[in-house]
Amino acid sequence: MKFSVPASTIVIPCVADKKGLEQAHTMLRMVLPKGTSFEFLTQWDVNLIVNHINSTPRESLNGSTPYDAALETLGKETLNAFQLKRIDPDLVSNA
Repeated sequence: MKFSVPASTIVIPCVADKKGLEQAHTMLRMVLPKGTSFEFLTQWDVNLIVNHINSTPRESLNGSTPYDAALETLGKETLNAFQLKRIDPDLVSNA
């Protein structure tokens, strides 16, 4: 079986750590409870939510954040291209 992806599709590697993925999902559900309509979310809203979740330190990253890990791996230019920004720890909101 051959798998093809349209040229216009951006493929982003998935999180290999299932526990980390579940933690991110739990945090997302704190902001957007199950049953919440995403219909009125703007890209700005989604970016803000993702930036807050990714700026929350994780025990699995030795107190670092997913944003910092991505910065080290992918570089600032890539994160900027996806409009990903670090939120100051004092300003991170979980709800």
